[in-house]
Amino acid sequence: MSVETALAQLLRMIHRRALNLATLPDDERDPHYDHIRLSCCGAAEQIGQSPDKAAITANSVVEFTRAMVGIIETGRTPGAERSANRPRVESSKAWPARPH
Repeated sequence: MSVETALAQLLRMIHRRALNLATLPDDERDPHYDHIRLSCCGAAEQIGQSPDKAAITANSVVEFTRAMVGIIETGRTPGAERSANRPRVESSKAWPARPH
């Protein structure tokens, strides 16, 4: 399997999980995040990452999933649609470039 294919499958899986997690109350989500962390850590070790690097990778995936859940929740909130009175922010101003 190519890296691109594996990444596409991972993103689809995270998206599905985030959609499901967004339907749960906050206090019921942690066991699901723990399961994602353990699964991802095991997969990262299986492809050759050191246990330390695999743990970092797994934590990053969980934080990304949490961020997606937050975005989904915000989009489901009544009144979340962009107001005609609120101008759109240019993306280069909303997300400043990272220093190199």
